[in-house]
Amino acid sequence: MRLCEPLNQACQIGNEYMKSAKAFFDEFSKQYEDQNRYKYAWYKWTVDNIIKQIRIERALIVDLGTGSGEIAARAASKFPKSRVIGIDVSSRMISEARKKVKGLGLKNVRFLVASMEDFKAERADIIVSHLAFHHVRNKQPVITWIYRILPRKGKVVIGDWFKPTMKYEEEIKELRMKNPPLARKFDDSWESFLSEVKGDYQKEHPKEYAISQTKLRNMMKKAGFRKQRIIRMPLATFAVVVGEK
Repeated sequence: MRLCEPLNQACQIGNEYMKSAKAFFDEFSKQYEDQNRYKYAWYKWTVDNIIKQIRIERALIVDLGTGSGEIAARAASKFPKSRVIGIDVSSRMISEARKKVKGLGLKNVRFLVASMEDFKAERADIIVSHLAFHHVRNKQPVITWIYRILPRKGKVVIGDWFKPTMKYEEEIKELRMKNPPLARKFDDSWESFLSEVKGDYQKEHPKEYAISQTKLRNMMKKAGFRKQRIIRMPLATFAVVVGEK
């Protein structure tokens, strides 16, 4: 595993957006970790469904945009024979992640400071990302790079916030109608989260580049992934999208 030289000025962490994102997550790293997001149904659902897609005991797992290390720590704990690498643009987020895994006594996970656009691995068996991919402006090159370094049957698993298409929203309406209590549970969970997030966090949050679940699935197909699927949540704005090489 190594970091490659950036190909051009636009992909460097030093560009204006990455400076903004780094500054934001550096500033709010402690608040982010203290939020205990796993108590929210929508957050727990995305984490659990990402982890469920890891089905081999011994693998090299890369967590893109690891934040405070939630996914990386859970993967390292569940798969002790695997190696996990978490990357994030924020050095303070990485510091929180390192504290977390140290407290858990995990030895099979390490963290690096880098952006998703800059970070280039030579190989990985599974690549995951949780609530981070919407910060990537130029997504197709990242998906194409992921495809190239995965082995056959390797997976990319992205759980994220999306801007769904009208067709997708209609599909989720049908899903919600089949189980209204579950739909209300997720609605209440999201509303509870929004009510507890401090104003400064929302006000200063860097620009986001969310796309639809369908577009991300199509990006995976364009990159060469032979299988692509969307795991649907009762909230249309969240999902887990999986590509298998």
